[in-house]
Formats: sequence, C-alpha cells, structure tokens
Amino acid sequence: MHLEFFLREIKLMERNVKGWLEHYIEFMKNTEPAAVFDKWTGHSMIAAALRKKVKLPYGRINYYPNLYIVFVAEPGIARKTQAISFGVKLLQEIPDIVMSADQITKEALLQDLEAAGMDEPMPDGENLRHSSLSIISKEFESFIGQKKDNTKMIVFLTDMFDCAEMPTKYRTKNSGSNVIPSVFVNLLAATTPESLASCLPATAVGGGLTSRILFIWADDKKCKSPKPSMTASEKKLQEALIKDLYQISRIAGNYSMSSSADEFWYNWYMHYDEKSPNRICLDKSFTGWYARKPTYILKMAINRAASETNELVIDIHHIQQAIADIESVEANMGLVFRAIGKSDITSEVDNIAQLIYTYGTISEHKLMALTWRDIDSNKFDNCIKTVLRTGTVERFIKGQKGEIWYRSLKK
Repeated sequence: MHLEFFLREIKLMERNVKGWLEHYIEFMKNTEPAAVFDKWTGHSMIAAALRKKVKLPYGRINYYPNLYIVFVAEPGIARKTQAISFGVKLLQEIPDIVMSADQITKEALLQDLEAAGMDEPMPDGENLRHSSLSIISKEFESFIGQKKDNTKMIVFLTDMFDCAEMPTKYRTKNSGSNVIPSVFVNLLAATTPESLASCLPATAVGGGLTSRILFIWADDKKCKSPKPSMTASEKKLQEALIKDLYQISRIAGNYSMSSSADEFWYNWYMHYDEKSPNRICLDKSFTGWYARKPTYILKMAINRAASETNELVIDIHHIQQAIADIESVEANMGLVFRAIGKSDITSEVDNIAQLIYTYGTISEHKLMALTWRDIDSNKFDNCIKTVLRTGTVERFIKGQKGEIWYRSLKK
C-alpha cells in the first residue's frame, strides 16, 4: 500500500476505527506473540506517533506520552521480537517518525537525536522545534551494552525519560559542542531474564533506569500459527490502522483533563500509597518504580485518549483504562529480575530452578546433562544447595541404584 494514496484522501477528525489499540489487538489475534506483547507494542506505537508534539500540563509539571517498555520472556517462548516487528511495520508507514539503530553507542544516539530535530507548527501559532526518537531494540542487551561498560548509556536513558524541555548540549571529539532541540525518547525493547542479568548490575536494579521501565513478562505465545497470513478483512483492518495511526501522528497541542477526570485523579492520587505492603508486586526491586507509577498512569492516559479520538481531552475512562493496563502487568514484574543478584551464581541458580520447575521431576544425571556447558560439577553442587534451601525444590532417591532426583514444590 502506498502512503501517498491515503494521505491525499485522509481528513483529520475522521477515524476509521473506534479505539486504535483495541483494533490493533484484534488485528494481531491470529499471530503467535503473547497477547500482552501485542497490547504493549500498540501502546508504544501510539507514543512513537505522538512524539513531543503533545503534552499534559498538570499543575507545574508537563507530562509527555513517551514510554520505556521492555518485553521479557525466555528465548523463543512468547515471540517477543515478532510482536515488535509487526508493530514497527505499521509505524514505518507513517512519515516523520524517526527510529534508531538496534545497536548503537551513546555518541551515535546523540547524533541521531540531533538529526531528528524538526519544526512543528502548533495550534497556538507558535513553532515547536523538537527531537523525537523511538528506540526499537529486539535485543535490549545489544543496545544497552554489557554491564562492565554501559554506565554512560544507562545514565543517558535515565536522563532522557523526563523529556527535558530546554535544548540538550553535548560535546563531541571532532565538532565541539552540539545542541539537540527539546528531546523525546520512546523505547521498545525485548530481552530474556539471563540477558537482562548480563547488562544490568545488581546495583542498578530498583532505581535509576529500571524504575522508569515498564517490564512486560510473558511465558507463552497466545496460539500456534504455522502460516500467519492475512485474511481480506485483516488487510482492510491493517489499512484502517495505518490511516488512523497517521491521524494520531498529526495530533499536536496541550491535553487537558475534564472536570470529572480531574476529580477522579485527585481522589486516586490522595489514596495511593507507594509504600503499601499490599501493593500488587511485592518485589522490593520495584520500590522506585512504584514512586513513578502515577507518572506512568498520566502518560498512559494521554495515549489512551489519542487511541480513541483526536480531541485533546482526557476523560475518566482514559485514566481508568491506564490504571487497568498497568495493574494488569504488575503481578509478573518481579519475574524479570530473578536472574539478577549480587551472587556470582544467581543466573545459574535460576536456570536450575526453572529446569526443575519445567520438568516437574528430573534426575540429577539429566539435570547435569542439560547444564554442563555452563556449570561445572563444583558450581553445580553449590547451585543445587542454594536451590534446595529456597524450599521450592526437594531432593529424593529413586530406584535400586539410589539415583538422585529433584522435584519442584512450586504450584
């Protein structure tokens, strides 16, 4: 389909589908990626299309729709990179959306941001010069780098999350001081628990960058689709989604809350307790994230409104949808950091525990056969002792030869 064709026909304010996100999820129904990955790919595509042309001025703070989303799943299990690829195919049809390379240095990323600078006429007659960039990385660890030398990239992404409104200055070896217009960075990436452990030091978990990321966990694909071709109705829906994503990309200006939404948000915020012992995710690593949960809800409310209409108004149901979206993934967030720890065998312990859980019962002979490439016999003994002391696994003897077996006690 040629983009120029529908750009000639399109009229702003006339949506082709009611609710872009819901129809994107419907469009992905017959593909394999986990449904939760489809949903959050859709959210990221909306954020990427909006860019820094929109904001929610709320009191003294401006909220922008950018999201940092990282899919986490075991290799090949939930089709996380496939989910990203399907979304990016739609995004590539929209003009003026700038995406970064999958593997890049901090210096090259700064140059990409500078090159992304563009002027946008705003509804109030003013001109906004902004640098909006979407980072799409199917292997997060390749993008962010190994933990021994990725401190600069982690700090950079942390700083960019808040979308500083003043121009950003940086120095290069060859050209001296460069200036990036008002920045907007949106991130969508995928990784595994083990790869996450290789790129995030234990000291980085819980604050800084990780407290700004929505980690989305899945442990299975939604269906088997040996030949995910599109039906005639799906092709028609794809065309409608691209047309409406273009309309979303043309929205510009300041969002406001309806009076009822403002009242609802005030009451929700006043009753919200980031330190509550009854929060959905009990992992202490997410204490910093819970401090930023309200910020994410307002970001998501912008995106929910944009998914539905071109009007710059956030209503109660947009906030309620945003809360529901986030709380639906909170319960599984703690699973993403299970391979990260200060111990030098954290990843191996987690691997052994997961193998036992997967098999239910497994002989020590088979368990060692599955892990010998990564764990020698001495390390295996240390790891298995650690696993046994967690109380999630028991050891027993089976057969006349007294063979050692392990049984998962997790339900």
